Amino acid sequence: MTEQDSSLEGAARDPARLIEWIQAAKRGNIDSFRQIYDRFARKVLNFVFRMAGSAEEAEDLTQETFMAVYQKLGSLKDDSKFEPWLFRIARNLVYQRYRSRPPTTVPIDAEDEDGRELNQVVDERKTPEEAFEAGELGRVVQDVISGLPDKYREVFILSALQHLSYQEISEIVGRSLASVKTDIHRARLNVRRQVKEYLSV
Repeated sequence: MTEQDSSLEGAARDPARLIEWIQAAKRGNIDSFRQIYDRFARKVLNFVFRMAGSAEEAEDLTQETFMAVYQKLGSLKDDSKFEPWLFRIARNLVYQRYRSRPPTTVPIDAEDEDGRELNQVVDERKTPEEAFEAGELGRVVQDVISGLPDKYREVFILSALQHLSYQEISEIVGRSLASVKTDIHRARLNVRRQVKEYLSV
């Protein structure tokens, strides 16, 4: 583990360190902002990719997100709420980008986090376990997530993939806690049902 990786893990365990970075970044400390970027860039990229369905546009939107964060950081009143605030900016940028057009499908050569092609050709002789190893199940899950209605897709991604709390998700999407809990439950049932149907084929 590198010294930087250790520092990032320390921030994950110690919210006070993250707040120190935020406060220093507000004072114009570029190194502190870089630490924040290193800590959250991958999470934001994964969130935006799952929302947009395009690896290329996810990269662009992630950079736009952090540019906006850098410009607006001084307006953040409660530093302990940084993560929901960050994801709210990313979410808003996704919706602004796709307000006049639907998101693109996942590119044919897109890869998942392990470098496997997301749109890999299905080998019908594979067992579910073998299909998972080949990345096929990952493609199916992505297709299922992409097909969810917007309000279900965003809360499912934030909950199941980003592991944010119901309260944080409520703050990000601007809906009541009860509404968020209901939508996450419905989204999970939907995803589970569709994946189960695929595995039973």
